[in-house]
Amino acid sequence: MVAVQLLASLALLVITLPSEIDAQMSHNYASVLGLSYRFYEAQMSGNVPSWSRASQAAGGWRNKSHALDGTGPGGVNLDLSGGWYDAGDHLKLHLPLGVSVSLLSYGALTFEAAYRAAGQWDIAVRNLDWAASYIAKCHTQASDTPADNKFVAQIGDVATDHNTWWGRPEQQPEGGAQGSAGYRPVYVITSSSGKGADIVAEAAASLASVSLLLKRPGTYSNTTKAAAFLARAKQLFEFAKTLTGGTHTDRRLVHTSVAEPNMRRWAPPDNNGAYGSSSWNDDMAWAAAWLCRASVDEGVTPTNSAACAAALAYWKPFVGNAWEVQDVNWDRMAGMAAVLLRDVGAGTATDVATYNTAINAVLSRWMEPGTRTCSSGAAPPCYTSGGLVWGSEWGSCRHTANAALVALAAARGDAGAGLEVAYSTRVNRNCWARSQVDYMLGSNPQSQSYVVGYKPTTSHKAPEKPHHRSSSCATNYATPCDWNALDAPGPNPSVLLYCMGALVGGPDRYDAYTDNRRDYVKNEVALDFNAGYTGALAGLAAVDAAIKAAGCTWTSYCALTCTGLDAGKCTNSCSGIATAALQTVCMGTCVPNSAAKGTDWGCNQYCGASSLVGTDPARAQQCAACVAGWSNPWDCQNCIGV
Repeated sequence: MVAVQLLASLALLVITLPSEIDAQMSHNYASVLGLSYRFYEAQMSGNVPSWSRASQAAGGWRNKSHALDGTGPGGVNLDLSGGWYDAGDHLKLHLPLGVSVSLLSYGALTFEAAYRAAGQWDIAVRNLDWAASYIAKCHTQASDTPADNKFVAQIGDVATDHNTWWGRPEQQPEGGAQGSAGYRPVYVITSSSGKGADIVAEAAASLASVSLLLKRPGTYSNTTKAAAFLARAKQLFEFAKTLTGGTHTDRRLVHTSVAEPNMRRWAPPDNNGAYGSSSWNDDMAWAAAWLCRASVDEGVTPTNSAACAAALAYWKPFVGNAWEVQDVNWDRMAGMAAVLLRDVGAGTATDVATYNTAINAVLSRWMEPGTRTCSSGAAPPCYTSGGLVWGSEWGSCRHTANAALVALAAARGDAGAGLEVAYSTRVNRNCWARSQVDYMLGSNPQSQSYVVGYKPTTSHKAPEKPHHRSSSCATNYATPCDWNALDAPGPNPSVLLYCMGALVGGPDRYDAYTDNRRDYVKNEVALDFNAGYTGALAGLAAVDAAIKAAGCTWTSYCALTCTGLDAGKCTNSCSGIATAALQTVCMGTCVPNSAAKGTDWGCNQYCGASSLVGTDPARAQQCAACVAGWSNPWDCQNCIGV
């Protein structure tokens, strides 16, 4: 086994990577990134657009479904078709939806250059616009008076969906009494309920984050819609405040199974919810951090931003509480709030130190010593014999992939106003994240990929029978599809051609996994399973490109023998550049070998800015030479205005 040492704030923990045989395997992260959004297109509900690669118009099997959403029991008599189905079922659940959209947006914005180089930027923006447009529709009553807003929390009933229908969503009945297959209620959050701040806050985070995507250059750039989404996000955030029972500090919630008088968690009337939420504070902190970033994106400095001040207020309850931030998932988003606030540089140096402490809490928990093995009975997270840090029976890959995203985001050197992190620590974070994602892609003793449709070699296995109703049906709608499909032999008919890219739940603590359609614990797919994982793929693609540009390999990089390379500077200082040619100048000339620390920000803000260099690589090269040779990049931009 290969071992690396984690330095500095992670206190010399030793971690194990996959076996030496599988460690030699090379995965094309940019290519796998391209598969991930195919899964989201397969999850589309409503009038599936022709650009969806899963649509019948594009040769796939999906078509119009659940067009009457919004009119069921408790409905608002509005068109609430659209959005994404949550998992292998046909529910539309807006807590995990909001978490997934905002996490996907974070990955795209943070590793924008990698997305563009992989040809996935426009695909991501188009898909996230689709999801955000649906979220905006679910804001059924929008008002600048917080208490007058209304937001839909969920469409569909868990018991009905899971127990009465296995088949195509296109052929599922619509309408009917409770207990029938067509029973599809609409659950609305209002201020009078006093519950649902977590769900509404995640909607606000989604709309704010997608608004930033739509402001960036690209085929689907839309500044008008971006402004509308941001306005909705602000209204929803103010609405969420009315659902917490008070301010961010006087209703502090703890994770418990006991119902408390002050709980403001929303659940369906029968309390049969699919995703339990144990707090609203983390979601409010995450949403507030996105509004802070949107404010800074508009040109307001963090110190002068009211949104950033509000974000700090929602962050404060988590300071010094490592237990609340050490995991990232649909129920715990405070750790990601710390990452985002660190990126933005909100607050004082003291505040920034608290973000780093929280980030280190996440990584200290997941970058466990290799001696903490699952086979020895260690409590999770623990290492499986094959090298996966395993944290939960249900969706094990999802939890680890989220931690990998945190590691990659926190390995970008001087990202935001974060305190300086040692280069060796950043390398170890990147290499640990790679080891975990590689396990999911097939670098494990079982030669088992956990990504539908992805086999790194012909000798590898990949899931072919995920617990997923729609893809288990024949592509020909004339062929009946019912509960018999659950146990039908062979792969899901639609999975290999059209439903690629989905990350299944993953193995147990002993690396055991069976490709069984009935196994909704290890073999289901879900929106949030792919969200952090997709961002981690983009982060690895960015680091991989920087390593190759420096003439190094992952082996030499992880061994700290790749000289002249700080991949963290590349991914941080060359993001947000619109053309591949200008990115090449940034990554190959300006960063990292030439520009000094403290001036490398000029590489993208000036040498990649279309207002200064247009799309001319020669002019960008001149700019890079100036930035690399002068102490103040601001002087360079005075000489290169187009």
